[in-house]
Amino acid sequence: MGRRNKCKPRLIPQQDKRICGSICFCQLMVVISCVSLIYLTVAIYIPAYRTFNSGFELTPVMCQTINTSMMNNCSWASCGEWCLTKTSGFCPQIHVTTRQNGTTLQLQMCTNISSVSCPEVNPETLKVYNCNNGSECSTLTGFFNCSKGHCSNMSPAYLCHYKADGVIIDSDKDNIKLNGFFECKDSRCTKVKRAFSCDRFCDHINTTGINVYINIYETLHLANCKEAVATTATNGKEDGYPIESTTVWKQTSEDDVVMISCYSMVAEGETLNLTDCINGTIFKYADIPKPEINFTTFWALSEKYKGYIDTTQKFLPMQSNITIYNSSYLHINLDGCVNTLRGECKDFLHTHGRDGRNQTASSRFPCFYKKNDSSLVLARHDLNKTWHDLIIALSVPSVVFIISFISLCTIMQTVKVGDDTKMRCKYCMGKNDCEQSEVMIANSKYEMSSPDEPLRKDETPLIRT
Repeated sequence: MGRRNKCKPRLIPQQDKRICGSICFCQLMVVISCVSLIYLTVAIYIPAYRTFNSGFELTPVMCQTINTSMMNNCSWASCGEWCLTKTSGFCPQIHVTTRQNGTTLQLQMCTNISSVSCPEVNPETLKVYNCNNGSECSTLTGFFNCSKGHCSNMSPAYLCHYKADGVIIDSDKDNIKLNGFFECKDSRCTKVKRAFSCDRFCDHINTTGINVYINIYETLHLANCKEAVATTATNGKEDGYPIESTTVWKQTSEDDVVMISCYSMVAEGETLNLTDCINGTIFKYADIPKPEINFTTFWALSEKYKGYIDTTQKFLPMQSNITIYNSSYLHINLDGCVNTLRGECKDFLHTHGRDGRNQTASSRFPCFYKKNDSSLVLARHDLNKTWHDLIIALSVPSVVFIISFISLCTIMQTVKVGDDTKMRCKYCMGKNDCEQSEVMIANSKYEMSSPDEPLRKDETPLIRT
């Protein structure tokens, strides 16, 4: 009669946390680097290749916005959020005119330097009345822009020229019908049906003792200067070039007034340093109203000049003489999109999308064009930055992948799993560790009961046949 062999179950030993952690970390890095390389192929590598082979000029010229439209569904957009999907919803389309850079100018011996600004009104600052809320509009008076009973008061910011000859609506009772422009008097609102114009309320312009007017965006700089010196010259539709300091205008008569349009100005004492100056014209001092005028009158003077500052049009040329393309699409970059997801396109629309409506200044900014192709111009085209981004996007995930992959291969060759299912480093154990490991392995094997040993109380005899 024999006895059944009884095996003692082996316990799974606790693994070395350093080995397990290293394996898991390296595997994670391999996966992340592979995913990054796939994503960056679409986001960085392919756009960089297209940029290097696009053929756009590296020297920036100047662009001016001539029309901006917002579409819900469009075939192209000047700026779109997230390049991996097609632009929808927010879809700005900006058209610009492209020209060469103007003259770099220095006005000398200037006095009475001052400036007057007339910025565009922010619609969000206008007070809004909710005529759907009880009797809030029971005393509504002024000129309002209404939408579904919510009316913005335009009277404090604009002087509008209109004729109210439409339907009369009681803003306190028929508030839901308030859609459009209305002239309101004590809650009785008359709709404005025909087109109208508005002038912003701006500070008046002092015209006494002033012979130079410099228009920079929404600001008009005033001064009384003696002469103007140019350091660059234009060359029609071709690139301009630097020159020695050349006097292009000198005050020879008290009856001459100069008006120019520039991109930027830096004042240094009695000297004004100007960049990208164009449209240099001369007016008669007597033709300008005294002692002050408003911006509407000033804008109306632009076509009443008596001559050019430089008849050769090398200095302070008229914009039409240096225009490259009359109309082109504007993209923020070659792809027409960004991946920052920080509302960058809304900021781009605010800075580049002003097209001069309502007698406001048009956006004016450096841009990049392609010769013999007027279809597209770019607001951003920097090959150095593209190289920088490409090197980082290519090197970082590649280095992480290579190091992690080599580490996994090294672990595979140096780590072994013993009979006790425990992972150990073959080259990290000393002699004592090896002996201890062998003892642990020997003790972990199945123990067999001998048939000659007496039965234990808890064992059942095995009957042999």
